Amino acid sequence: MHANTQDFQVFYKAVGVAGGSLTAGGMGDAVEVTSGAVDRNGFDSAQLLFTGNTNCAAGQTLKVTVRVAESEDGTAFGADETLANAVTVVTGGAAPQSFCFRVDLRVANRKRFIRMRVTPDLSAASTDTAQWGAALVLGGADEFPVR
Repeated sequence: MHANTQDFQVFYKAVGVAGGSLTAGGMGDAVEVTSGAVDRNGFDSAQLLFTGNTNCAAGQTLKVTVRVAESEDGTAFGADETLANAVTVVTGGAAPQSFCFRVDLRVANRKRFIRMRVTPDLSAASTDTAQWGAALVLGGADEFPVR
C-alpha cells in the first residue's frame, strides 16, 4: 500500500496519559501520576511525550521520572520498569520556558496492556511553577487498513 501524509492517523495512535500543575515544594510537585491501562495491541513501538511550560528561577530545575508496567488483562500489573530516572528537562532562566521530553519505548515484546507513571519534580521551594501533560504515541502498526 502506498501511504501519503493523509494516512498519518492510520499508522499512529495517541493516548493521553496525565497532566497537571505543579508548585515547587507544594501542589503536584514530586507526585507520581499513573495512567490508565493502554492497549498496545497492533503496535510495536511507542513514545511518551512529556511537555509543557515552566517558570524556574535561575539555577533551578524541572526533572521527570518515567516508569512503565505491563499486564495481560489491563488490571493486574507487574513491577514497574524505570525508563527515565530524575532526568533534567529544564534548567531555569530569566523567562518562562517551554519543554518537550521524549522517552522511546519498544512495546512489541511486552504484554498487551501497559501503564505509564510520570513524576515531575521542581527543585526550588515554593516559587517555581509548571504546567505539564504527557501523551503516549503508539506507532509501527502491525497491519495497514484496507481502503
